[in-house]
Amino acid sequence: MKTPTAEIISVGNELLIGHTLDTNSYWIAKRFTRFGWTLQRITVLRDSLEAIKDGVTGALRRQPDLLITLGGLGPTHDDMTLKGVALALNKRLVLNAKAFAMVKTRYSAIEASTGLTRFRRKMATLPEGAQALPNPIGTAPGVIIRVGATRLVSLPGVPSEMKAIFTGSVIPMLRASKGQAPEEVSIGLVGIIESALAPALDRTRKAFPGLYFKSHPRGREGGIRSLIQLHVYSVDPNSRAKLDNAIAYLLRELSKSTLSRLKGQKKPDKTTH
Repeated sequence: MKTPTAEIISVGNELLIGHTLDTNSYWIAKRFTRFGWTLQRITVLRDSLEAIKDGVTGALRRQPDLLITLGGLGPTHDDMTLKGVALALNKRLVLNAKAFAMVKTRYSAIEASTGLTRFRRKMATLPEGAQALPNPIGTAPGVIIRVGATRLVSLPGVPSEMKAIFTGSVIPMLRASKGQAPEEVSIGLVGIIESALAPALDRTRKAFPGLYFKSHPRGREGGIRSLIQLHVYSVDPNSRAKLDNAIAYLLRELSKSTLSRLKGQKKPDKTTH
């Protein structure tokens, strides 16, 4: 069964000048993994119509099963994601009746006046053919539109709103795909630096094709207590035994390397008679 794929496009100058950390993509990536999806790419773009258009066009050319844009759905001048999406799809922006009702209901609940300015109507103006996704805690609806084999979903950049829409409207899509979440084994290796681990890890990787090995050095090489966190993943079903065998193989290879290094360091006996 083909593993479903996804891409994320995060929009916002604040992400590119170091003002804001893109925790939204991190949060979504964990959900993709949990539901057996492969996140292939995260792209961060400026608040620019040309950049958004090019980013969406490029992503759709790669045909992921799901493309998510984050940010730029609000009422201000720099909220231009949907216009950029419309340009990429060569579609008009039109007032969406369902989205308009959502925006109106939300503002009716938070203030006495129900008047909707053009800035508020902007949040209900979607690419032609798009559908609105409920935002239970904010004003700007999420948006979904089918483009060939790809579902394109646009979510607000406010983390609480993004999470609410994602949980209510996107997770059911992820769950419906019945993707296989990866198996994972994690171990800590103490007293070894990454360059010393590399040969044994390379032999293990070749002995167990299909597994993904990733080492994360913790602290400085040459420190008093160097530590490497090693993660081994597999998306194959029933692969736990294979993962355990790979770890056991690696530890044996490391033991051989240590013994070999100690023998090489042993000095010859120079005693004379």
